[in-house]
Amino acid sequence: MKRAASVVFFILFPCLLAGQTVMGQYEEEAPLRTWNLPWFASAAGLGRADIMTVAGEDPAVTMNNPALLHDLSRFSVFLNGSAQKASLFRFGLVNTGVLRSTNNLWADLRAIDASGVSWRSGKWAFGLAVAITEYYSRPSVEAESFSANQKVYGISFSQDGFLRNWSFGLARRLSRKWVVGFSLNLASGSFETNTVETWLTSGVSIEDKKKAKLRETSYRLGICGEITDRIRLTLTIEPPHPRRRESTSMYHYEAMAGKTSIVISGRAEDSIDRPLIVAVGGRYSIGSRWRVLLETAYFNWSSYQLTWFAEAEDRNYRDALRLAVALENISSFFLFNQALSLTSRIGLQSDPQPMKTPRSTYTALSSGLSLRWKSFRLDLGAAWAREKGSGRSLEAIRSSLALAVLF
Repeated sequence: MKRAASVVFFILFPCLLAGQTVMGQYEEEAPLRTWNLPWFASAAGLGRADIMTVAGEDPAVTMNNPALLHDLSRFSVFLNGSAQKASLFRFGLVNTGVLRSTNNLWADLRAIDASGVSWRSGKWAFGLAVAITEYYSRPSVEAESFSANQKVYGISFSQDGFLRNWSFGLARRLSRKWVVGFSLNLASGSFETNTVETWLTSGVSIEDKKKAKLRETSYRLGICGEITDRIRLTLTIEPPHPRRRESTSMYHYEAMAGKTSIVISGRAEDSIDRPLIVAVGGRYSIGSRWRVLLETAYFNWSSYQLTWFAEAEDRNYRDALRLAVALENISSFFLFNQALSLTSRIGLQSDPQPMKTPRSTYTALSSGLSLRWKSFRLDLGAAWAREKGSGRSLEAIRSSLALAVLF
């Protein structure tokens, strides 16, 4: 994983900058882009507005709707890579404490973020997939204060981390029209924040470092029904569950003049109560070339709770309902006497965030292409989203490229 962090220099006026109590989109544990990231969208899903519970092209469906494993070839394997950027305004110490920025700052990430394999035999299908599902990176920031052209004070803030998910899926065909699936998901990850203040004239420095290791076990149930030859309906449910967090802290005060060094450390077993998620989807085929896909996902964020060093944090979130629609066109052609198939996609989604204040919603446009030749398929997807409600017009951009081998 490659992380490119923004470095920004501020002019510091401690007496004039009042701390803010409303964090907004990017709380300490918030993933980049959107809170509503329960599953993983590969390049194909990204191109159709993150719809991943209605149709499946690769083993990433193991992490979404495991019933879709029956959509795949007898044997398939895939590898996915992504690049994403997100703009932030309030995060960490920036615009919430003593640091102030007039512009949005950007976090930039690139990674080989998912791979998987699936196998189908008779009425049964199996899948294994692994993906980085959440990023906690923030732009690194630095601020300096000068007197008589001499640096007298400096402060820096950084945060980084991610969550990796392993998913084991099983699907069974009940009849010609109905398939059910179940997946076990094991997630682990970490994140770290670090703040360093230095007073050069007095030789005093303070470092405040916090770390957390994350562990999570969840289950997912998927149902897929072919109502008619043209209509498919799907249901995906993820029950509420805890995310365990083993937290450590280190506070280091050092005064060179007095040769004083004080270290205070702490440890706590914290938890995050993850919400119930229910996704309902549908697909309607128009002839043999066109398909319309719809998905609505409900997130019970009002039940979300967090403890941080054994203290309950105030989140007070609202439930969210994400809506997405996509259109796909399937065509075939010959190139150098080789038969190829091409699927083009376009999608639109409305993605409200859980914060009650400010009420914020991302609107995203996406598009994508899938090119298949014999047993190989190349998928490309991209999405651009803009937020409305915070007054900062935050943006999020993601593009993905995936290669799949199908037998």
